[in-house]
Amino acid sequence: MKKMNRFIAPPLQFEVLEHDRVIAKVKLDYINQTVDVWQDDKVEPVFLPFPGKAKVSVGDVLDYFESRCVPRTRHHIDKILQSLGLQEYVRTDIVKKTHGVLYDDYVWIRFSGEELKCADVHPRYASEQGVPANLR
Repeated sequence: MKKMNRFIAPPLQFEVLEHDRVIAKVKLDYINQTVDVWQDDKVEPVFLPFPGKAKVSVGDVLDYFESRCVPRTRHHIDKILQSLGLQEYVRTDIVKKTHGVLYDDYVWIRFSGEELKCADVHPRYASEQGVPANLR
Protein backbone atom coordinates (compact mmCIF):
# COMPACT_ATOMS: atom_id res chain seq x y z
CA MET A 1 0.00 0.00 0.00
CA LYS A 2 1.31 3.42 -0.97
CA LYS A 3 1.93 5.69 2.01
CA MET A 4 0.54 9.23 1.59
CA ASN A 5 2.50 12.24 2.70
CA ARG A 6 0.36 13.87 5.37
CA PHE A 7 1.23 17.31 4.00
CA ILE A 8 -0.03 16.61 0.48
CA ALA A 9 -3.78 16.65 0.09
CA PRO A 10 -5.52 13.77 -1.68
CA PRO A 11 -7.09 14.42 -5.09
CA LEU A 12 -9.97 16.90 -4.95
CA GLN A 13 -13.03 16.50 -7.13
CA PHE A 14 -15.80 19.04 -7.40
CA GLU A 15 -18.52 20.36 -9.64
CA VAL A 16 -19.35 23.98 -10.33
CA LEU A 17 -23.07 24.59 -10.60
CA GLU A 18 -25.25 27.49 -11.68
CA HIS A 19 -28.45 26.98 -9.72
CA ASP A 20 -28.72 23.17 -9.91
CA ARG A 21 -27.14 22.76 -13.35
CA VAL A 22 -23.62 21.34 -13.48
CA ILE A 23 -21.55 23.69 -15.64
CA ALA A 24 -18.07 22.35 -14.88
CA LYS A 25 -16.40 19.28 -13.39
CA VAL A 26 -12.89 19.43 -11.96
CA LYS A 27 -10.45 16.83 -10.67
CA LEU A 28 -7.33 18.27 -9.07
CA ASP A 29 -4.40 15.96 -8.29
CA TYR A 30 -2.00 17.70 -5.92
CA ILE A 31 0.63 14.94 -6.09
CA ASN A 32 0.98 15.00 -9.87
CA GLN A 33 0.07 18.71 -10.12
CA THR A 34 -2.58 17.99 -12.76
CA VAL A 35 -6.07 19.32 -13.26
CA ASP A 36 -8.71 17.67 -15.46
CA VAL A 37 -11.56 19.99 -16.38
CA TRP A 38 -14.82 19.72 -18.29
CA GLN A 39 -16.75 22.95 -18.85
CA ASP A 40 -20.13 23.28 -20.54
CA ASP A 41 -19.48 25.28 -23.71
CA LYS A 42 -23.16 26.31 -23.85
CA VAL A 43 -22.82 28.38 -20.66
CA GLU A 44 -21.98 32.08 -20.65
CA PRO A 45 -18.23 32.35 -20.00
CA VAL A 46 -18.79 34.72 -17.06
CA PHE A 47 -20.22 31.79 -15.06
CA LEU A 48 -17.46 29.29 -15.88
CA PRO A 49 -14.51 28.84 -13.53
CA PHE A 50 -11.87 28.86 -16.28
CA PRO A 51 -13.33 30.55 -19.38
CA GLY A 52 -11.17 30.21 -22.46
CA LYS A 53 -8.40 28.24 -20.71
CA ALA A 54 -7.19 25.19 -22.63
CA LYS A 55 -4.90 24.04 -19.79
CA VAL A 56 -5.80 24.65 -16.15
CA SER A 57 -3.15 24.58 -13.41
CA VAL A 58 -3.43 23.90 -9.69
CA GLY A 59 -2.80 27.62 -9.17
CA ASP A 60 -5.75 28.44 -11.44
CA VAL A 61 -8.02 26.29 -9.26
CA LEU A 62 -6.74 27.94 -6.07
CA ASP A 63 -7.23 31.38 -7.64
CA TYR A 64 -10.80 30.40 -8.58
CA PHE A 65 -11.44 29.28 -5.00
CA GLU A 66 -10.13 32.59 -3.71
CA SER A 67 -12.45 34.46 -6.09
CA ARG A 68 -15.34 32.62 -4.37
CA CYS A 69 -14.15 33.51 -0.83
CA VAL A 70 -14.52 36.43 1.51
CA PRO A 71 -11.57 38.76 0.82
CA ARG A 72 -8.42 38.22 2.91
CA THR A 73 -8.45 41.92 3.76
CA ARG A 74 -12.03 41.94 5.05
CA HIS A 75 -12.50 43.77 8.35
CA HIS A 76 -12.68 41.22 11.20
CA ILE A 77 -11.54 38.35 8.95
CA ASP A 78 -10.38 36.51 12.07
CA LYS A 79 -13.95 36.50 13.44
CA ILE A 80 -15.34 35.38 10.09
CA LEU A 81 -12.87 32.49 9.97
CA GLN A 82 -13.71 31.60 13.56
CA SER A 83 -17.42 31.49 12.68
CA LEU A 84 -16.52 28.97 9.96
CA GLY A 85 -14.53 26.89 12.45
CA LEU A 86 -11.23 27.82 10.81
CA GLN A 87 -8.08 29.19 12.40
CA GLU A 88 -6.40 30.54 9.28
CA TYR A 89 -7.24 31.72 5.78
CA VAL A 90 -6.96 28.62 3.59
CA ARG A 91 -9.05 29.16 0.48
CA THR A 92 -9.78 25.47 -0.10
CA ASP A 93 -11.02 25.10 3.49
CA ILE A 94 -13.16 28.22 3.21
CA VAL A 95 -14.78 27.04 -0.02
CA LYS A 96 -15.44 23.61 1.49
CA LYS A 97 -17.38 25.37 4.26
CA THR A 98 -19.15 28.02 2.16
CA HIS A 99 -19.45 26.13 -1.15
CA GLY A 100 -18.15 29.29 -2.81
CA VAL A 101 -21.54 30.95 -2.51
CA LEU A 102 -21.59 34.66 -3.31
CA TYR A 103 -24.63 36.90 -3.01
CA ASP A 104 -24.10 38.29 -6.53
CA ASP A 105 -24.78 35.09 -8.47
CA TYR A 106 -26.11 31.55 -8.23
CA VAL A 107 -22.83 29.78 -8.96
CA TRP A 108 -21.63 27.42 -6.26
CA ILE A 109 -19.34 24.42 -5.69
CA ARG A 110 -20.33 20.88 -4.74
CA PHE A 111 -17.58 18.52 -3.66
CA SER A 112 -17.38 14.80 -4.37
CA GLY A 113 -19.65 12.82 -2.08
CA GLU A 114 -22.07 15.67 -1.43
CA GLU A 115 -25.72 15.47 -2.43
CA LEU A 116 -26.63 19.12 -2.11
CA LYS A 117 -28.94 21.37 -4.12
CA CYS A 118 -28.68 25.13 -4.57
CA ALA A 119 -31.40 25.75 -1.95
CA ASP A 120 -29.30 23.80 0.59
CA VAL A 121 -26.32 26.17 0.35
CA HIS A 122 -27.54 29.48 -1.08
CA PRO A 123 -29.71 31.49 1.34
CA ARG A 124 -30.87 33.99 -1.29
CA TYR A 125 -31.96 31.25 -3.70
CA ALA A 126 -33.68 29.34 -0.89
CA SER A 127 -35.63 32.42 0.20
CA GLU A 128 -36.67 33.11 -3.40
CA GLN A 129 -37.96 29.54 -3.63
CA GLY A 130 -39.93 29.95 -0.40
CA VAL A 131 -37.88 27.43 1.59
CA PRO A 132 -38.37 28.25 5.31
CA ALA A 133 -35.16 29.13 7.17
CA ASN A 134 -35.55 26.18 9.57
CA LEU A 135 -35.47 23.76 6.61
CA ARG A 136 -32.31 25.18 5.02
